Amino acid sequence: MSDNTILLVEDDEQIAQAIVFRLRAEGHVPLHALNTAQANEIITSNPPALIILDIGLPEQDGFVWLSHRPADSQAIPVIILTARGTTEDKVKGLLLGADDYLTKPFAFAELLARIAAVTRRRPMIPRNAITIGNLVINLDQKRAFIDEHDLDLSPREYAVLVAMAEQPGRVINKSQIVQHLAHEDTRAADLNESTVEVIVHRIRRKLEQSSVQIETARGFGYTLK
Repeated sequence: MSDNTILLVEDDEQIAQAIVFRLRAEGHVPLHALNTAQANEIITSNPPALIILDIGLPEQDGFVWLSHRPADSQAIPVIILTARGTTEDKVKGLLLGADDYLTKPFAFAELLARIAAVTRRRPMIPRNAITIGNLVINLDQKRAFIDEHDLDLSPREYAVLVAMAEQPGRVINKSQIVQHLAHEDTRAADLNESTVEVIVHRIRRKLEQSSVQIETARGFGYTLK
């Protein structure tokens, strides 16, 4: 599970240009946002594998963004890169979910080393993936992971999980899941709502150690949260 796309959230364009140039020279694919609003747009349309985040940003402070970061960014590792180097700031950033904290001025070699260290601890998220909490569904590989652990889903379990993960927080009824399965499964003759209940039960057991869960909306269907 690896990718080399890195999103840099930095409002100083001169610093950003220098970092982008060096990242590209090292074989990474850098994306640049001047503020958190632009960062959110990029995360939604072109999810990066890693985020390098400044704190002193216009409109919204980097710490505020970290504490209210969008759900689809929560599994993406974050390295804070900022001029704010007090112990209090470092502790705050790490407690808010950053994976590392580097202060300016910095040596680019150290930034590269920290990128390598973070990605060893938390392998980068594949580009074609659905991420909810610590659940990552790799759509290319047709596999799902919890904190790097392969859930070892059957084809039907995978298809049902994807059907719910594509609309997180929304109720998906059993007939919709049956229809989704029918498109994915050539052995559709035995598909019915009872089959769906069995499959959902199996998925629930595999998600027990995750930060997401399947809730039953009685009389309606299921919700993945």
